[in-house]
Amino acid sequence: MEKQIVLVTEAASSGPVYAQWLRRFFADRIRLELFSVEANDYDSLPRNGDLYILCATSSDAFGHLTGLVPPEAKVVSPSVTFFKKEIQALLQLPKGTRAMLVNLSVQMAFESIAELNRLGVTQVEFIPVYPGSGYPLDVDLAITPGERRYVPPTVLQVLDLGPRVFTADTLVEIALALGFTWFPGSREFREYAGSLADSGQSLAALWNENLKSETYLDILMGALETGVLGMDTDNRVFALNSVAEGILGLRRAAAIGQPLALSCPELAQLLSPEDQRSTRLIQLENTYISLSSVPVEQQGRRIGCFLLLQRFTEEEERQQKLRLQLYHRGYQSKYVFSDIIAQDETMLRTKQIAAKMARTDSAILLTGESGTGKELFAHSIHHASLRRDMPFVAINCAALSDSLLESELFGYDEGAFTGARKGGKLGLFEYAHRGTLFLDEIEGMSQPLQIKLLRVLQEKELMRVGGSCMIPIDVRIIAASNENLLERVRQGSFRRDLYYRLNTLPLEIPPLRERGEDVLLIARHLMRRSGARYAFAPSAEEALLRCSWEGNVRELANLVEYLAMLEKPVIEAADLPLCLRPEPGSAAVPALTGPERFRQAAHGREEALSFLLSALEDGPAGRGFLCRRAEERGLPLTEQEVRDGLSLLHRLGLISVSRGRGGSRLTQAGRALLEELQQVFPIL
Repeated sequence: MEKQIVLVTEAASSGPVYAQWLRRFFADRIRLELFSVEANDYDSLPRNGDLYILCATSSDAFGHLTGLVPPEAKVVSPSVTFFKKEIQALLQLPKGTRAMLVNLSVQMAFESIAELNRLGVTQVEFIPVYPGSGYPLDVDLAITPGERRYVPPTVLQVLDLGPRVFTADTLVEIALALGFTWFPGSREFREYAGSLADSGQSLAALWNENLKSETYLDILMGALETGVLGMDTDNRVFALNSVAEGILGLRRAAAIGQPLALSCPELAQLLSPEDQRSTRLIQLENTYISLSSVPVEQQGRRIGCFLLLQRFTEEEERQQKLRLQLYHRGYQSKYVFSDIIAQDETMLRTKQIAAKMARTDSAILLTGESGTGKELFAHSIHHASLRRDMPFVAINCAALSDSLLESELFGYDEGAFTGARKGGKLGLFEYAHRGTLFLDEIEGMSQPLQIKLLRVLQEKELMRVGGSCMIPIDVRIIAASNENLLERVRQGSFRRDLYYRLNTLPLEIPPLRERGEDVLLIARHLMRRSGARYAFAPSAEEALLRCSWEGNVRELANLVEYLAMLEKPVIEAADLPLCLRPEPGSAAVPALTGPERFRQAAHGREEALSFLLSALEDGPAGRGFLCRRAEERGLPLTEQEVRDGLSLLHRLGLISVSRGRGGSRLTQAGRALLEELQQVFPIL
């Protein structure tokens, strides 16, 4: 006997799409009548349906329709989703893409955006567009679920996802309402469920509807990524999916029908009668497993339960992704190594070293002047690491007060202090779990916080402010400082043990003034990115190469923006700010002499660097030898200071550094400079 279905939709265009799927699945077993809120009057709603499928999304329409449905008729309010292939296409759009989301009404537009975000399409900024809403003229991409008729005519590119379709849960609910118990076992349904972006999980609902229908259960459990084990009231196993087989090391054929105590005694011993809708962590053969118990009842009587199992590492990853979606945080790296513009040999070598560091999980300490690109390196290192798919979280330690920085890093529990958010707050360490935490300007952290940070790094666990339990974390630390942290250690303002914990892999970013022609290369890159259209005259280029660039790339970016405002096709030296202009009357900007460039790069370390040059005059030497010679001369230098000094001299082209035990030796330029410096420093 045919079942009469009344299909109610908001838009008239959606009805035929849903009807097509229903006819495909149920064929001549159903008779369909279509009704749309958009095209029909409520009084014309058919009153003879066995089942009413109400797809109307507005609360007013839904409330009105339910009042017109015959009281004896069954009603299904369907959930809808998209096909997997459409979502995969959207996930290929680059981060930061702006697109209109075009739909029939404001509610349907926002509902579609929420569904796409839930399915993981979070890198696209959606602008809802619907009839009468207006639209942004500067957006040339529109995404629509089958409503191309409302796409503005100015849009150049349209991605039509097609109308949203019923979830697998909805189709099962419709089939059960119609009494079609064969449906979940059909090939058409299995193929359809596998093609959806979100197939749903109707575990308890299916079991309550038909306890004896093993077909339903097998299909549903096979689609889940969670391990499922079903037991009756005698604790006999009646259901076991493939995921649970792998977690527990069981064979389904041998376990079904047997008491759990025989098939898996280790798990049976860990269960208790109180395990009802509870979730806890258990350990089976050195593997931590998240175990949930879900009781199944029929007419108020318990008839069994399902155990849901998931390896803790997989559960952690799932929870982390859900946590980030819940708090709408875009904790992702924004830059890669190719974004670091460089041709200078020293900077290229720095990038190569950073790329090698990225392959490890060790802590990295980035040092260098402000504006040299330390955060750019931090982003790039994370993106090149094995943690690239997990969060990248950054915080400036010098920008916040102690109390605020502590709560931001470690989070707090409800009631930890006056004004604490209800339910507490996760800290950045928890957000960065299994990813990377970038601590910029680490020298700005107070000593009490340094102690707490050190403990977290050592123990790999933390306690929230006002909390009472330890939370395990797995975070890779990248720290950065504009200052000489070792000097801060000597002064007592930075803990020595924390310094060596952070300085596992040190990386010094060279300042812009030591990168030669990179100044012009970066300037032209900044010009292209900002749309500036001008060129530098030779006199201006020479002045730029001479500048000390105390603000490094940030200062250069400001200059590029300033020069764009002049609206001149060619920038001469006279157009530069006063600090960069050559002296009046000079024909050209003179190049720095060797001693001048040396003093400018030394930054107060002239005496120590000059000594290193003199110590290499008689031949190559290693760091240990240089430390001993310095102490003999009354100029004690640490090995780190010697390493930093040799690195700077190498970048200036004054020494060459051999691999292995070859040591460092003077170049011809280094010998020439040493002769001039010996007139200044008697210690040489």
